[in-house]
Amino acid sequence: MINRDPDITRLIDRLEKRGLVTRSRGTKDRRVVRGRITPAGLQLLKGLEGPVSEFVRGMMGPLGPQRLLRLIQSLEGVALHD
Repeated sequence: MINRDPDITRLIDRLEKRGLVTRSRGTKDRRVVRGRITPAGLQLLKGLEGPVSEFVRGMMGPLGPQRLLRLIQSLEGVALHD
């Protein structure tokens, strides 16, 4: 049950193996690792726009416009609170 790899590292490893991201180390500080999405990754994301929008509409649609607006305002309040 001991896991030494951080979850984000494993996620980036899998994305890199699929050619969806690239990784590079910082030149001044090799501890810094930068991830960049590849054209293949962008294409995959583009294909997800429709299904994700449909999912969100299906989940949030029953709230109705007024309740949805209140939810958005509440979430914005939380996001802006420091």
